[in-house]
Amino acid sequence: MPTADRAPRLRGRRRGVVTVYASLIVTLAALAQILNLPNLSTHREARSAIMISATADTVWALLTDLTHYTVWNPYISPAKGDIKEGAPLELTLHNGDQTVIIAETVLSVKPDHELSWGGWMLDHNLQRTLTFSIDQVGPDPVWLDAHEVFQGILLPFVGNIPDDAQHGLDEMVRALRSAAELKPPHSP
Repeated sequence: MPTADRAPRLRGRRRGVVTVYASLIVTLAALAQILNLPNLSTHREARSAIMISATADTVWALLTDLTHYTVWNPYISPAKGDIKEGAPLELTLHNGDQTVIIAETVLSVKPDHELSWGGWMLDHNLQRTLTFSIDQVGPDPVWLDAHEVFQGILLPFVGNIPDDAQHGLDEMVRALRSAAELKPPHSP
């Protein structure tokens, strides 16, 4: 009989412990914001999206023509490699006065719809994945979404990388829009 009497007390005690932990987490999160502490998340994202007055195949052609990134792309140039799943890429990223060369792998190729590449940085302590999604929203305009995800144990200590990526993506999608809208339509 003592066991039956203890069960409700143990369940109540567990609920109390969970409530204390939840309160502690909320308090620490609020305190981190108040004290302006760095983001200690091991997952951060950068995203830039834009409407482009061009066809999906025009935008796709610009995104997949790596040799011409030097012509229009202020964020990634030069870019070397083949756009096919599993292929290696060598990308040179520019942000202000910083230049970084990274090795990536093409993860997804869905013509006129999606291009994705990713890889590891900082001795395999930070993973980066960049995905471009193209959605046709009418006869001509497309919606381009550039979405970069960073994950890894060192992310809290290199907080400027996702912020730099946000700035770079913003510049890149604006430049891509300009290039796509200036490109003449395909001749029949």
